[in-house]
Amino acid sequence: MQVTATRTVACPHCGEDATVSLPSEDADVNVSHSVAAFGDHTTVTCSQGHTYWVYFC
Repeated sequence: MQVTATRTVACPHCGEDATVSLPSEDADVNVSHSVAAFGDHTTVTCSQGHTYWVYFC
């Protein structure tokens, strides 16, 4: 059975928490309110309508 690693991150606009899936359990997470041209990431939209990006290192 494969287990998905997750982490809770806060919206940089309003502070609302969201859970994101990680590529590995030991991945470092960086939250940004702007998108970058490179890097593994996922896009998150909180219930307040704020969109932000979570990058994995």
